[in-house]
Amino acid sequence: MHREIVCKGLGICLILAAAGGAGWNYCRQIRMRLEQIRQLQQLLLLLQGEVQYHCSTLPEAFEHCGRQGNGICGQWLAETGRRLNAMEGVGFQELWEQQLGELQKATVLSSANIEDLKRFGNQLSYPDKDTQLGAMELYSQRLKEQEERLTSELPVKMKLGTMLGFLAGMFLVILLI
Repeated sequence: MHREIVCKGLGICLILAAAGGAGWNYCRQIRMRLEQIRQLQQLLLLLQGEVQYHCSTLPEAFEHCGRQGNGICGQWLAETGRRLNAMEGVGFQELWEQQLGELQKATVLSSANIEDLKRFGNQLSYPDKDTQLGAMELYSQRLKEQEERLTSELPVKMKLGTMLGFLAGMFLVILLI
């Protein structure tokens, strides 16, 4: 009898800890998504400067800015530039989409963020510098909007994620008792 109560109590604690951990993980992913959007903004500013003032080609600019940037997004951009410089016999658009697939696996960016990056790559594929700079400006505005929206939603989503994780654990405990 005593052993059964201890096992049930331990099970309850484990369920609550797992559900709370799931809620905490959700909150961590939201904070990471915001940080990665900020990384993309920083990289975009560097990229604009490289193309506009240094007159670098896109592969050179990607590689240089990726090395200067930090985090997963910087590594991704540097690798994209390296692959473009290597002239792998693949067109810009195809390589861009391959690299976006790799980025999506490595980050917590939403599918909407990846779709925006895909559209940005479509516009970057034009050889005209003015068109590229216009695409960068447009994408910069889009990133700013996403950051503002996510920043305003962050407190609510974090509270909701934590509470839902805990409440889901409580529901499971009540269901199993």
